[in-house]
Amino acid sequence: MPRVKLTELPNYEFQHHLTVRATDINYAGHLGNEALLGLVHEARANFLQQLKFNTITTDDQHTGIIIADLAVNFWAEAFAHDHLTIDCQIGDLGERSFRLYHRIRREEQVIALVESGAVSYDYLAGEVIPLPQDLLTELQNYRDTL
Repeated sequence: MPRVKLTELPNYEFQHHLTVRATDINYAGHLGNEALLGLVHEARANFLQQLKFNTITTDDQHTGIIIADLAVNFWAEAFAHDHLTIDCQIGDLGERSFRLYHRIRREEQVIALVESGAVSYDYLAGEVIPLPQDLLTELQNYRDTL
């Protein structure tokens, strides 16, 4: 079976720091795959919050961001109490969606790479919609300042 192979990017725009909790450890004694996704979600929410955007809903209380696809490559193990940095970069900004690239590392050692596709979603209508203009503007402005 062919393996999805993600590539480490040369630069990342944002960093989020956290510590692996005991509850993030699986039966094999290292960071579990489901816990890693929770840590990436936390970093993504923190990044979007810095852009003054709530990942759950916008001011209209029914538009949010959902993850449409996700790929993970593990490169190394992480353990309880490890201090991790989750680097983030925006990519492929479109009318309804954008890509997020994450690099999870302990100091300089890469633990995992994660790529996800985020889409704007109207929870009342149950459909994908154009990104809210305020978020699109913030994402574009953020990219332009780099």
